[in-house]
Formats: sequence, C-alpha cells, structure tokens
Amino acid sequence: MSFFGPISPPVLDEASPPLIRLALRRARVVGNFAFVQAVVQVIGFLSGILLVRRLDQSEYAYFTIANTMQGTLNVLADIGISIGLVSIGGRVWQDRERFGQLVNTALGLRRKLGGLAIIVVVPILVYLLLKNGAATSYTAILVVAVLIGLAAQLSIGVLSVVPRLRTDIGRIQVIDLTGAIVRFLVLVSLMYLFLNGAVALAVGSAVLLLQYWMLRTYVAGVIDLRAPENSDDRAAMVGFIRSQAANAIFFCLQGQITVFLISIFGRQISSIAEVGALGRLAMIFAVLSNLLANVFAPAFARCQNSTRLRWQYAAIVGAVAGFSLVIIAAALLFPRQFLFVLGNKYSHLERELLLMLAGAVITAMASTLWSLNAAKAWITGSWLYIPLTLVTQLALIPLVDFSTVTGVLMFNLVSAIPSLLLNLVLSFRGFRTWQPAAG
Repeated sequence: MSFFGPISPPVLDEASPPLIRLALRRARVVGNFAFVQAVVQVIGFLSGILLVRRLDQSEYAYFTIANTMQGTLNVLADIGISIGLVSIGGRVWQDRERFGQLVNTALGLRRKLGGLAIIVVVPILVYLLLKNGAATSYTAILVVAVLIGLAAQLSIGVLSVVPRLRTDIGRIQVIDLTGAIVRFLVLVSLMYLFLNGAVALAVGSAVLLLQYWMLRTYVAGVIDLRAPENSDDRAAMVGFIRSQAANAIFFCLQGQITVFLISIFGRQISSIAEVGALGRLAMIFAVLSNLLANVFAPAFARCQNSTRLRWQYAAIVGAVAGFSLVIIAAALLFPRQFLFVLGNKYSHLERELLLMLAGAVITAMASTLWSLNAAKAWITGSWLYIPLTLVTQLALIPLVDFSTVTGVLMFNLVSAIPSLLLNLVLSFRGFRTWQPAAG
C-alpha cells in the first residue's frame, strides 16, 4: 500500500530506502493523475472559451445564470452527505457489501435533499432569467435542461466516491476525459449549425448523463448496489446534515454570490456575461480541485499515522499556495494575454481579472483546508463561518457598488477571507485532538 492507498507499484530497486520508494510511488500517482486532469481541464477550458467567444453576451448571460443555479442545486443536495461518505467510507471501503450499504444510504438521502432544493431554487432561477430579459418559453427550456443535469449529478456525487476511495485513478480519468472530449466535439459541431445558451446547457446535461452511466456500470462491478440502506449510516449522515445545514447553505450562496449580485443589481446584462467569462479563467484551479477530491482528500481520510498525516497536510496546502502565487504573478505581468482568450468583448477587464483571480485563490485555499478538515470530520464549530462572514459583508455594504463588476468581485474577494481563517483554526484544533482508528 502506498502513501495514497492500494495502487499498482512502479518497478523500483528493492535496495532503495523505504522513504524514497514511498515518494516515488506517490509522485507516480499524483503525476499521472495531474497530467490527465490537466488534459481534461484544457479541453473543458476550450469548451468554455468556445462558448464565451461564440455566444452573444445576452445568451452567455442566460447560460451563466442557469449554469450557476444548477451548481447551487447540486451543492444544496449534498449538505453533509459527502462528509459522511468520505469519513465513513474511509473505514469500510474494502468491504463490498458494507460499502454498498453506505452508498445506497447516501443516494436515498441525496435524492430527498435534491427535491427540497428544487422547490427552493427553481423559482429563484426563473426570477433571475425573466428579470434579465429571457422569454417565458426560453426560461422553461433552460429550467428543464438544468433539472436533467441535476438528476445525473445527484447520483454522480455519491457514486464518484467509490473509485476515489478505492484509488482507482484510471477509472476516474476515463470518465472525466470521455465527458470532456464528448462535450467539446459536440459543441464544435453545433457551432456550425446552431448554438445558444439553452443548447450549450443541454449538451452539458447530456454529458452528465453519459458520465453517470459509465460510473454506475463501474460501481456495480465493485460494490453491492443491492445492499440495503444502513440505519447507522443514515443516522450519522443525518447528524452531519443537521450540523452542517446552515453552514452549507450559506457557503453555497457565498460561492455563487458574484453572479447573484450582478444578476440582481447590474444595470446591463453584459455585466453578467463579463462575470461569467472571467469565471472561465478561474477554471485554472479546477485541476487542483480534482486532485484534491480524487487523490489527496481520500488519502487523508484513510491515513491513520500521525506523522504521515501532518506531512500530507503540509504538502497539500503548500502545493496549492505555491500554485496560486504563480497564477497571480502571471496575471499581474501578462493581463492582456489572459484576456486575449476571451475575445475582444472582454479585453477591457484587466482590473477585474486580478480581482477575480485573487478571489479564486483565497477560495481555493479555503476549499483545500475545508476538504482536508471534512475528510477527518474536523468540522465542529464550522458554523462560525456564517456570523464571521456576515459581519465582514455588513461592513462592506456601504463601501461597495453592487451594480458594477468591480464592486461585486471585490465583495466576493473579501467575503472569502473569514472561511480561510476559520478553517486554519479547525485544522489546528483537529490535529491536537485527532486519534488514529483502533486496529
């Protein structure tokens, strides 16, 4: 077993020191996954840039609103469930039937939360689309496309934990790469036929359905999907849901706050498109997010050695911080090159670019810390994120013009700081109180 779990080891000299062999195994896993994920993200980035360049600003604004609300629905349907899946799954993933019980329990809870999220969020989606000029019939089409994609996401969010905890990196790569390639090729084909916001959203939802089918086929072969739900797992997850509900809802809203604010207060629909287009550049951090979700967090959840746990934490956080500094430096030195990829409609957004990337860096750091804390269930007191952020935002209200892209991006940047600081405190306390699992 390597630093990251059970994988096929590379050919090594048995005379090599154990630490060197361990480091080489770790580097092989991370390097291979990072390369494929980089390819996936490049293809996804190209798909996003294609939409930014080909759609007029009103269509891209509608796409941005709908896509943002689909993400909101998916997050609200996950409150506390992923924490339970990873923390419990880190102990039972080797037992086919027991893991199946956990997965089926999570699927049932996620569908119920998804139904509640739809009741709350869809009316808001309809309001934002109509307010910004979308026709009623077009709004209905966009809503249907969002819900189709959500139906797949509800299961993908649970089933994807199986290959992650089993460290089946190859399977994750195949599913991600297939989805990225299919989406890009379909969008390129439609570019010469007919392409608008609704079509782009429908393509994304269809790709999610494809990935769901691939993932379920794989999962059915490695765990028992006929296993009954487990009452202990349900009770544990309901406990996580109750303790994390307010925090998760607030976190979800904060994650989409730039689009919400500019959609409500913006004077022109082009402002929504500008925020959405700049958000495409923040996808640079998606490689880190995928590495964290699929390699680092599961390894952190499985680790039961105190010294190794601390080294893992330091290495992960240090790598994210280093990568973030490189991106910020590049944007400071070469802003025009960053904006060139978005096209002439967005070439004037140099100041906004830096604000977007700075906000993305703080969010990426906070998300990294949260993922590691959640993997070990070091989340007691995380509710403080809400009052800390609210106090910060209340202090910002008289200072910010929410009708401008610059204003909402600055608001978003400063609003992310309390989460970063709080998660540092949770990590510190977690290490002080953590005990390895018995046996």
